[in-house]
Amino acid sequence: MADSSCLLEWHPYAKDRTMGLNHQLASLSCALAEAHHLGRTLVLPPSMCLFGLHTERWSGSDAPGGRCVPMGDLFDLELLSRLVPVVLGPIENRTSPQQLRGAVDVRRGLKSAEVASQHPCARAPVVRRRVDNFWFTMCSKRIADSDSIMGALHAALGSPPSAKRPLNVLLRSGLFYSQRIKRAVRAVQRSIGGEYYSVHVRRSDKLTACDVRQQQAEQRSRGQLDYVEPPKDVKVVGECKVRDQLTRPEGLRHALSLWFPEQSRVYIGSTERPDFFAPLRSSFRLYFAEDFGRALANVSNNYELYAVETLLFFGSSGTVETLGYAASWVQDACFPAARLRAESRSGRRAARMLPRHANGSGGVRVECVDRFGLVANGVRYGPACVDNPPCGKAMSLVPQPQGCGRMASGSRAAGRA
Repeated sequence: MADSSCLLEWHPYAKDRTMGLNHQLASLSCALAEAHHLGRTLVLPPSMCLFGLHTERWSGSDAPGGRCVPMGDLFDLELLSRLVPVVLGPIENRTSPQQLRGAVDVRRGLKSAEVASQHPCARAPVVRRRVDNFWFTMCSKRIADSDSIMGALHAALGSPPSAKRPLNVLLRSGLFYSQRIKRAVRAVQRSIGGEYYSVHVRRSDKLTACDVRQQQAEQRSRGQLDYVEPPKDVKVVGECKVRDQLTRPEGLRHALSLWFPEQSRVYIGSTERPDFFAPLRSSFRLYFAEDFGRALANVSNNYELYAVETLLFFGSSGTVETLGYAASWVQDACFPAARLRAESRSGRRAARMLPRHANGSGGVRVECVDRFGLVANGVRYGPACVDNPPCGKAMSLVPQPQGCGRMASGSRAAGRA
């Protein structure tokens, strides 16, 4: 267990702090992983700031101060602290001037194991690691240890020893989102009223290579130059046009008809407004965040909305990503379902027994396990997180989707929480 007087600070957070939500979750997850390995309390940035183009969709995001979100609004810091003790910065508020003057600045490239052996808490109450690149790269380069925290999580979840230990996914898993976000998810699932599928339609930033004005808007929001050279590469323009076609309603209808029965319930998360998808309503029962104003009344910005939609994707009977390469990212973030994947591959019926840590070891509590999914910390990891029927990682909109000879059976018990 970490000593609350033994602190770890990563700094500066400048390059990460206005990136997309998944980017920031990956970076913060890496810092949390090292704090867990060192047995130290992590000094978190006090807020997470939104990239300008991520404030456009959800109406509440235009409120004063809406560009930055307090960490406590997004995460259950008390629950997270049972796994990795955290306090909110700045560090000057968390230690004495004398301790701060005596803080150890970790050399760049010094691995977590070396930090632990060279700077134990007894001799170095405050350790500061300077990270000039994006924070998540410290785990990607195996400088910061992420293996120990993933091992602890898998043990608490009852995963087999062979379970994959993906990098930088602790916060992306949703286990430690705030209770307010989790309540909103359950309210939406109750309103949907039964089994549903989910689709992530990401068009805006993935089409900017064809839209000079959109690129200019992005650059201005980052304080960069406001001139963009029009794309001349035929291949780039061609790929962008294909993405555009495959993510329009007719492209979506073709893709979804490969996998889901007609009139299935489908939740769509997208930067596009619901009326963009109107032509699909003749084939599927569509749901959007805008349909759940009451359930989402306390969701005040796009990052909170994205957190809600991520958990809705996890709890669905099957999920479709926009881009094929992103499908593996979703599966990595769904790591709490690892034990069910192993059982699915072996052909054994999922056990209803809970792991021995089901009472809440290390901030993780498994509440329910059945053959359709798992509920941990109030988050349901449904069939989409287990084997994503009917076609697994092949279910994406780009490149041109293909069927796998199977159709979703419509008999999975998604949506139960």
